[in-house]
Amino acid sequence: MESRSNGWLSPQSRVSTTVTGGLVTVTLGGEIDLLVVDLLEAALGTATDAQPADVVIDLGAVTFIGSQALSFLVRMHHLTAEEGRLTTLQRVPPMVRKAMVTVGLDLLFALEEPPAPAK
Repeated sequence: MESRSNGWLSPQSRVSTTVTGGLVTVTLGGEIDLLVVDLLEAALGTATDAQPADVVIDLGAVTFIGSQALSFLVRMHHLTAEEGRLTTLQRVPPMVRKAMVTVGLDLLFALEEPPAPAK
């Protein structure tokens, strides 16, 4: 089982990529915008190198998503789809969901409604 990780942590932004077996996990947190575009490109490179792995993008800790990050999601989807692989989004916060719907990415990705809070 192969496992690689790269990442960067600042008070505002977090991007990490881990490859384990047949899965690439990209975890994003904080403010994902133009300042982390190099890290997003590195994540794309890791996903490309990890063939034939599927990709999971965990958005649970994202507090802001800019156009560069939305573009990253589209490019990751196209990269994996061209190779018969899947890109799955996990833990999509309401703010990210709203941005994705606004630009039509809900047509590209399945955005499930979050579970209702327990009563």
